Amino acid sequence: MDMKLVQSIYCIGIAGAGMSGLARLLKLRGKQVSGSDLVDSPITQALQAEGIMVHVLQQANHVPLDCDLYVYSDAVPETNPERAVLIQRGLGDKTVSYFTAVGALMKQYTHRIAISGTHGKTTTTAMLTMVLQEAGLDPTAIMGSMLKELHSNVRVGANQDVFIIEACEYKAHMLQLHPTTIIVSNIEEDHLDYYRDIDHIQMTFQQFVNMLPADGLFIRNADDSESRELGFDGTTVSYGLVEPADVMAIDIKKDGQKQSFKVGDTRYTLSVPGDFNIYNALAVIAYARHLGIAGKIIQAALRKFTGTWRRFEVVGEYRQATIISDYAHHPTAVTATIKAAKECYPQRRIVVVFQPHQHNRTRRLFKKFVTAFDAADLVIIQEIYDVAGREAKEDQTVSSHDIVNTIEQTGKLVLYSPDGTKTKKLLAEHIEPNDVVLIIGAGDIYRVAEELSNV
Repeated sequence: MDMKLVQSIYCIGIAGAGMSGLARLLKLRGKQVSGSDLVDSPITQALQAEGIMVHVLQQANHVPLDCDLYVYSDAVPETNPERAVLIQRGLGDKTVSYFTAVGALMKQYTHRIAISGTHGKTTTTAMLTMVLQEAGLDPTAIMGSMLKELHSNVRVGANQDVFIIEACEYKAHMLQLHPTTIIVSNIEEDHLDYYRDIDHIQMTFQQFVNMLPADGLFIRNADDSESRELGFDGTTVSYGLVEPADVMAIDIKKDGQKQSFKVGDTRYTLSVPGDFNIYNALAVIAYARHLGIAGKIIQAALRKFTGTWRRFEVVGEYRQATIISDYAHHPTAVTATIKAAKECYPQRRIVVVFQPHQHNRTRRLFKKFVTAFDAADLVIIQEIYDVAGREAKEDQTVSSHDIVNTIEQTGKLVLYSPDGTKTKKLLAEHIEPNDVVLIIGAGDIYRVAEELSNV
C-alpha cells in the first residue's frame, strides 16, 4: 500500500486515541478524510470543527463506497455494520487496520521512532515531540492524547524526515510498524485477554526489537527487569534511576508539581510530577543526546512541557477541593499516580475515584488492584467500564463490588458506586475543603471530573 497514492480515506472508529491522530494527520496532508464513531464525544466534535465529516452511530449506509482506503480501529470487529458492508461489497482489499495504515505511512520517513511499553508511552511521545521541535527537527508525531502545547494529538512536520509514533502492545499491534528507533519504557502483565502471560508479552517485545535494522537504535529502561532481558546487536542505550545506566538521573529534587534532576552536569526541570515522569524524560534525553542535541535545548523543551490530556491533569476545583483527572487503568499506574499526588500535596487528604477498565483486566489483576489504593485516604470504586468485543463470558463474573468487599476486609474506607451519577453524589457527601480528588480510569470516568470542575 502506497499512502502517497491514497487521496480519500474513511475511518471507522475515528474518535480513538490513535485513529483521531491519524485522521488529523491525513487531513493536514491534504487528503479527503471522513469517518464514524459509536458515540458523540469531545473528540468527534473537535474533528468536525476541523472539517472532518464524522457520523455518530455506525451504520452501513454511512460508508461511502468510492474511497481509496478504509481504515478501522482495532477495537472494531468484523461484525460491525460498516466493516461488514465493506466485506459484502468486495472492498476488503481496500480495508486495513489503524496500525497497518500507520505502518505504511511511516515508511515514507527517514527516522522512525516507535515508543512502546506498558506505561508512559503517551507522555514520552509528547515530550520527545516537543524536544525535537525545539531542536528544529520538525517532527511528525501521533500521540495517544492531546498535547496541551499543540492543542492536538498530532503534529505535522513540513518534511518527511522524522516520524514519532506511540506503539501499542495490545494484540502485538506494534509488530505492524517499521521503526528505526525503538524506546521501551517498561514491561508488565497486561492485556491478558490476548497474551498468555508475562513471558508471552516479553517474547513479543523481543520480536519487536528484532525488527530494527542493523544500524537502528534501541533505548530501554535499565530499572525494569523485563526490559533488561531484551537484546539487540546494534546500538543500545539504557536509562534509569537505580541500576547502572548510560543516562542516569541523580540529585532528584521535588517541589509540589515541579521536580528536577541531573544527568551528568546538566539539571533538567519538569512541571509534571512523579518518578514515572522522570523515567519518561530520561528516555527522551537518551534519544536526544544520541542525536547530539544540546543540553540547553533539551532543558528548554522539557521545562515547557505541561502534560497531556488526562495524565495527572488538574482540571479545576469542586467545593474547594482540587480535581485531578488521570488515565491510569493498570494497578501499577494507579499506585504511581497516588504516590505522585502524595508528593505534590503532602499535607492534604487524597481521595481516589477509580473506574476499572475492562472485566478481563480486573479479573486477571484483581489482587494487584486490591492493594493499589493503600496510600489513599478515601476510595470510591465505580462499576467496571465494559469494553465491547473484549469481554469473555467468564470475565463477567467480576464486579467492582468484589474489589470493594476485599479492600473493606483490611479496614480501609472504600465505597462502591454503580455509575457516574452515584459517584458524584458520594463525592458531594464526603468531599472536604482542601482535599485532592484523583479521578482515575480509561473509560468514561473523565466525564465526572469535567462535570465537577464545571459546577
